[in-house]
Amino acid sequence: MPLKVSIIGVTGYTGLELVRVLLAHPQVQIKYLTSRQHEDSAIGDVYPHLTGYDLRITDTDATTVAKESDVVFLALPHKTAQDVVAEIYGMTKIIDLSADYRLDDAATYEKYYGLKHNHAELLAKSIYGAPEFLREEIKNADLVANPGCFALLGQLLLYPFQNNIKRADIFAVTGSSGAGKSPAEGTHHPVRNHNIKSYNINAHRHIPEIIRTAGMQEDELNFVPSSGPFTRGIFMQAFITPQEEPSVCAGELYKDEPFVRVVESVALANIVGSNYCDLSYTQGHGGQIIAQGALDNLVKGAAGCAVQNMNIMCGLDETMGLKTLGPLYP
Repeated sequence: MPLKVSIIGVTGYTGLELVRVLLAHPQVQIKYLTSRQHEDSAIGDVYPHLTGYDLRITDTDATTVAKESDVVFLALPHKTAQDVVAEIYGMTKIIDLSADYRLDDAATYEKYYGLKHNHAELLAKSIYGAPEFLREEIKNADLVANPGCFALLGQLLLYPFQNNIKRADIFAVTGSSGAGKSPAEGTHHPVRNHNIKSYNINAHRHIPEIIRTAGMQEDELNFVPSSGPFTRGIFMQAFITPQEEPSVCAGELYKDEPFVRVVESVALANIVGSNYCDLSYTQGHGGQIIAQGALDNLVKGAAGCAVQNMNIMCGLDETMGLKTLGPLYP
């Protein structure tokens, strides 16, 4: 029997990308797509690119959605997801794409997100949804917190040097879809189309996720996130100073990972539209390693990783519905 799968908060870029990925999944039946703004609407009437699919958007309450679904994806804003997770926890398998359950403690969450966590007791029950690091834990999880897009790419780049990093300096450029669907001055096309700028230097919300997996302290990382003049993808460079010669190479570490490719040269065009993450490593001067990586922020950085987690949680082939999403080249 196919899995009955629902999305709460379908109308943002991440929710819509989940629809695209799930439509390609052979073991999924989409049960509910919910939104407060578009109650009882054909999805093609709201989003013409989905015209022809027999799907409706409703404002069905979260409890009903959970009781009638095998898996529920939450594509809601931070803070909003907190209470919905708490409301439906224990009724179904939950994959939360917000940041509300990614961090280990409420104090760190409040520091980086400026919000009080109303359900700190659930943080200990949440499993961080990075399959490359926590696959076994994800298998038995009832609540999975999907990683942040910058965070997952940073972690994959640094993981071969885990607990062996003297310092790392990361510069990353993300496409405009990473800013979300709501328009703002900094993401307005005439401003962004011909521009590149950095923001939240050493203050980005994904820093706690990166340093936790890498085994670093906050003052051992410089992180410079930047916005670029393209729609999808993140391109990241990391200049890593290891404490000692690494004992494992990235190619060996990731050789069995279905969606991590260690390549000679990284390019956004090679991964956009897919669930792949490409990584490369070059010996630099002064003992540094120059690492580069790229992933699609909406796929491997969000919806694709979430479906990968769903497959693991439900005992399916991890790649199901994802290998069919080949990169959109050129």
